Amino acid sequence: MDVATVKSAYSRWARVYDWIFGLLFGNARRRAFECMELKPDNYAIEVGVGTGLSLTLLPEGCHLVGVDLSRPMLERALMRWRADSVDRTAALVEGDGTCLPFADSTFDAALAAFVVSAAPDAVALLKDMQRVCRPGARMVVVNHFSPNKPRLAKLWSGLSGITSRLLGFHAEFPLESLFEKAGIEIDRIEPATLFGGWRVVTCTRRDHDAN
Repeated sequence: MDVATVKSAYSRWARVYDWIFGLLFGNARRRAFECMELKPDNYAIEVGVGTGLSLTLLPEGCHLVGVDLSRPMLERALMRWRADSVDRTAALVEGDGTCLPFADSTFDAALAAFVVSAAPDAVALLKDMQRVCRPGARMVVVNHFSPNKPRLAKLWSGLSGITSRLLGFHAEFPLESLFEKAGIEIDRIEPATLFGGWRVVTCTRRDHDAN
């Protein structure tokens, strides 16, 4: 997939995104925020903020920068933020997760929820998410990954062309090799939902990764 394909797919997703990723995957998103272990005055970044479903989960006193390629998604996120009266601060930025417009070691935590398999270059996205995090920062990825069972993996592999073109994400998406290519050590993997394949992956930005 290229950037134009992703933008086109998520322009279509914008109107129904909340129904699917809000209702079905709300618990997974809440678990992701628990894994980030945010503290007051922390600055977090969400790569692929979408329609802003995470905005109301942000603990009071914390700050969030949400980045997304899709302008229709960001417009809905902005409407959600304006309607929320809770005292939190956020900034929404239209941009590419593989080339984030922030300096190295800027954020205390990072989240990529349901976006890594939609990125044209998932490895580059993870590398740049790590770059903008400070040493010790928690990095959390929620995504669908290829099943470990060979038969199910083969089924998802066959569906990959359809999901990429129509839905904007890769169905065939191995977990461990992806993080290995990005040079990121995994701390913990846990199921995200009752649906097979969806997982919450928690990592820590190591001191040696800052070099």
